[in-house]
Amino acid sequence: MSPPTRKIALGFVVALLVVSAGCSAFQNSSTPTDTVRLVNQDDTSHAVVVEISQGEELVYSAGRTLDAESGTQLESFGENGEYQVAVTVDGNTTVRTYTFPSDDSATTIGIDNDGQVTIST
Repeated sequence: MSPPTRKIALGFVVALLVVSAGCSAFQNSSTPTDTVRLVNQDDTSHAVVVEISQGEELVYSAGRTLDAESGTQLESFGENGEYQVAVTVDGNTTVRTYTFPSDDSATTIGIDNDGQVTIST
């Protein structure tokens, strides 16, 4: 990606973060709390936005800029069951269907050396 294109993509992601800053997981005390961790295994930093939807309803949105070969914890997600997880890395979105477990656990969203997204518990 050329430097001007990368700046535009990062600008877009930052704008998306600002617009979606008010969205977060809806939680109540009777549901599990799933820790959401972002891990960048690439040797390049990336701007990452995670959005979790059920049908057409956006129920979670969080994002960070991750340094190369680093990780961070996002806000917890307090629901279980099947959801669509959209992960935008530097303006490129990957959507996966993922089933969040019914216990308190950790979900890891990884970015590998090719910029590919993985989701695992």
